Amino acid sequence: MAKLVDVDRVLDAATAIVLEDGFESANLRAIAAKARITEEELLSLFSSVGQLFVAMLNREYEGIFHVIIDHMDRDPLGGRLSHIYRHTIGAIHERPLARVLYLTDPVALNTIMRAAYGFDYMPEMGPRAEFIDKMKDAGMVRHDIDSGSLAALLAAVVAGASLTAPHEELDRIVNGLMVLLERSVDTEVHDTSAGKCAFLQYATGLTGNNDNPRPA
Repeated sequence: MAKLVDVDRVLDAATAIVLEDGFESANLRAIAAKARITEEELLSLFSSVGQLFVAMLNREYEGIFHVIIDHMDRDPLGGRLSHIYRHTIGAIHERPLARVLYLTDPVALNTIMRAAYGFDYMPEMGPRAEFIDKMKDAGMVRHDIDSGSLAALLAAVVAGASLTAPHEELDRIVNGLMVLLERSVDTEVHDTSAGKCAFLQYATGLTGNNDNPRPA
């Protein structure tokens, strides 16, 4: 009888190699050895190492969103865009793999996304304009804000933070960005449940019913 291979064990092995030895070391032979299976058994689960990395990233995105939602639920103002942004950055830093892919080795993240979407893929960082539009509809973001311009600005901030990571003063950077969003983008609402629902719907769309990951 053929041995059943635990997919999570394989993904754990790939994650461990990326964290311990770097993304470039995570090849077929190394992952199979770490997972204590043969290369043939690994390829019976994933058609290529690229697809294994896509599955690894999908699992990581699900973990990130669970952390964000947990923090949002405990934050009375968690549905405001400024607070969502803070919780998102916090979630990335709480998870070692996400921290490596987003902050210390963004080339690895780009490589994985190209495995999912092909070489025409252009990485996106920060919230999309469509999410900001949803936050407007929920009453969390001022309607005079241009969604596309704000999304582009936030993407530039995140990209800049990634290129210059790691930061000794990350908390000051995050808090400064949060203050700017509070003063210029957030609406003065105290019941932010509609914003939390908007983010949950957006996050579910990113991680659910899709074999390819979509960055937040």
